[in-house]
Amino acid sequence: MENFKKGLRWFFTSFIWLGVILLILDFVTKISVVLNKDYILSSGGVVLIPNFLRIKYLINNNMVFGISLGSDLTNRIVFCVFALLIIIGLIIFTVIKWGKLNKFYRATIMMILAGAIGNVIDRIFYSPEFLANPVNGVVDWIDFYGIWKFNFNIADSCVVVAAIMLIVYMIVNEIIDYRKNNKDKPKEDNEKVLSKTEQEKNAYLEDKDE
Repeated sequence: MENFKKGLRWFFTSFIWLGVILLILDFVTKISVVLNKDYILSSGGVVLIPNFLRIKYLINNNMVFGISLGSDLTNRIVFCVFALLIIIGLIIFTVIKWGKLNKFYRATIMMILAGAIGNVIDRIFYSPEFLANPVNGVVDWIDFYGIWKFNFNIADSCVVVAAIMLIVYMIVNEIIDYRKNNKDKPKEDNEKVLSKTEQEKNAYLEDKDE
């Protein structure tokens, strides 16, 4: 029983559960959109919030932010290789540094892994026939129309949000470390000023006594 509790505690503190939930959520939403693509396409998109958010069926065969490297096959191969390298690299890094990673780093790493794996699944396993599209690609369905021209999915969101969180976290840590390393300097300066003042006062008193 004790080993079970330890294993359960490790599972939750590892944030593997977060990565699994996000990966399942990405998979289910994409499949749902693909299975209902005829209705979504015929209606021009399912509006969730007028003039702000809608579900739109789009197959992205390019790289991130619509970047293309030429042919559809080249995009697919480069995307899969690059994503798989990131996945393998993150897994190796996580295993090696596991004991030194705090909960925040573990959570963001699992988010990035979930996002990368989610989009790789699209590229590898979804055929053009299944997608009803001339070429294979990633299923993008979230559309903030009117304020953002790119469609994306939950996997994309995981990677972007995790990256932003890491950047902000590192900046905040740098500021905290800087303040911690420099908080004693004003005190030292004050001590020097006070010491000099005391010296002048003592010298004045000595002169007065004479």
